[in-house]
Amino acid sequence: MTVFGFGGDPFDNSMGDSFFSGLFSMFPIIFMVVFGLIIFMFVKTIFHHSKTSSTLKDLQQFASQLADDPNDDTAERLADYLRGVDSFSIERTRMEPFRVALGCYQLVMESRSVREETKERLDRQYKRLGILDGEKFADEAPPRRRSSSSHHDIHHNHHDHM
Repeated sequence: MTVFGFGGDPFDNSMGDSFFSGLFSMFPIIFMVVFGLIIFMFVKTIFHHSKTSSTLKDLQQFASQLADDPNDDTAERLADYLRGVDSFSIERTRMEPFRVALGCYQLVMESRSVREETKERLDRQYKRLGILDGEKFADEAPPRRRSSSSHHDIHHNHHDHM
């Protein structure tokens, strides 16, 4: 007699055993999916870090050239470079690429040897990437964790003075 597609005798204990053995056979698959997600996130983090480092090096090169001689050709190359950048993440723990990008922007905008068309083109790229929107974070110190001992000292000193 077949009951709900399991087959066999409904009063036979082997039906429950086959259900649990099927459930336990899913554990390796679940483990592999979780492990795969962890590896994916790790690789993504490494890729993001190397991409940010590469962007920082490129921006430092532009900043150096602009500081030595802020000309239209360098500003054009910076605009072309930024056009090829998909996104520019602003991380409070890693503000150096952002600060260098703002420095390049200021050097170009203050230069008399850079044409107005080039300045407008560069301004559009900075706005597209949201670099100018993050300017308020440029002067902030990176967030720091407070140690529990200093919190304990403050709490302890509070009780001493009462």
